[in-house]
Amino acid sequence: MIEAVKSRLIDQLDKIVGSQFVSTNPADLYIYSYDLTFAESHSPDIVVLPQSVEEVQAILKLANQEKIPVIPYIAGGNVGGLTIPLNGGISLDLKRMNNIIEVSEADMYALVEPGVTFGQMKAFLNKNHPTLKYTYAFSPPSTGVIANAIVQGLDNLSFRYGAASHWVTGLEVALATGELVRIGSCAASKTWQAIAPFPELDGLFLGWQGATGVITKMAVSLWPNPPYNTALTYMPMDLEGANEILQSIIRTRIPDDLIGTSFTLNKAGVAAYEHRKMDLYPAVKREGEEPEFVITAELTGNNEKELNAKAEAIGEAVDAKCQSYKFTGPETMPSTTAAFPMQALGVLSSGGGLMWVGTYGPMSRWLETVKKGCELQDKYDITRTCYTRIMNEGHFVGLRWMLPYDKGDPALVERIKDLCAEQLELVLETGYIPYKTPVWAVRKLEEKVSPDWLKLHRRIKAALDPNNIMNPGRWGMPRE
Repeated sequence: MIEAVKSRLIDQLDKIVGSQFVSTNPADLYIYSYDLTFAESHSPDIVVLPQSVEEVQAILKLANQEKIPVIPYIAGGNVGGLTIPLNGGISLDLKRMNNIIEVSEADMYALVEPGVTFGQMKAFLNKNHPTLKYTYAFSPPSTGVIANAIVQGLDNLSFRYGAASHWVTGLEVALATGELVRIGSCAASKTWQAIAPFPELDGLFLGWQGATGVITKMAVSLWPNPPYNTALTYMPMDLEGANEILQSIIRTRIPDDLIGTSFTLNKAGVAAYEHRKMDLYPAVKREGEEPEFVITAELTGNNEKELNAKAEAIGEAVDAKCQSYKFTGPETMPSTTAAFPMQALGVLSSGGGLMWVGTYGPMSRWLETVKKGCELQDKYDITRTCYTRIMNEGHFVGLRWMLPYDKGDPALVERIKDLCAEQLELVLETGYIPYKTPVWAVRKLEEKVSPDWLKLHRRIKAALDPNNIMNPGRWGMPRE
């Protein structure tokens, strides 16, 4: 950025938010220049921390006038390099906007600002609205509720309700021009209960990684919080058995959550919870009669009788369909929904790196995709670390291979890059689409979609952000 322009910007930003919330200190800028992944590091020119909608609007008006990139930021935990500035500019850190504005018991929604974290939401509901619950991501409690919905994340109620974006019932968005719009029932009333029956304009902002505007408020669905819960675990000896068990449980429509992991990843997770390190490189192999996979179904009930009936029905469904496969279970375990398990990853990574090719795709091709993805891990002598979550009662499925690694090991970093490149080619062949899509995967997807889709996509971006200031170089526009 030209120094004269930067100086003028800083003067104006100081007036908008106060000089204590504007920084060009290299130590501050460094924090925004990287994340857990191997994405190339780039620093912003300026970091700004607004506290109000009006401040966000003023910052965007200024940036649009000067044609300066703006990259919305909350916690940077997206595991996709999505908030690393590709062209410098302003990192717009929204963590000071952290109010839970409203919880409607009757309409079952919460209205929150972008800085509200999962931990904050959970603590607030537990204390003030214990009969209601939200859905929580497989991520630390410091990560953002709104950010997770924007990137269409998977959560611990995704079996019932799908991706986090499906929970959105209303939006307030500051456009690149500084204009402010509300989407959903809130556009015409004081309540935020639904997007319908308006045109579903939320799709102009959800999934776009901040490339079309800054969401300043979001309403999300809440659901009743049953007092009884448990978890059922199955351990199949092969992936074919895992596929059949998952299919059997899906058709019961009973669980709140249904996940599966490679047994070797599960072993690593147990080690982490016990504060032990478990090296994943070279590959950790199965030993003796250890299973290939671990499947967990989370159940809730309004009373013990209902909970037991659900567990019995799942057991009967699996027994009826899966007798030809070797597996153990079901084992009844305490529910894990109260935990934030990604806290363990710091122990696992032992080097500050985490990467995955995360995807959503069809259950009909799950077995083929998982087998080939795990075989690619074998090829690179990397422990099998498949993680899968069944979404929207089996209408689609989340699938990724967790890759914690040492950023200080250049040879290992290259192995991880090569593995991810091959896994990306694999998933695109089997109909799995990368979510929280890093820029290198965006470019691959642009090669797969139709030319008319790409034209429409870029037309929308240009209409909402004519000066291409909003997180430029990602969705909607290639890097200049």
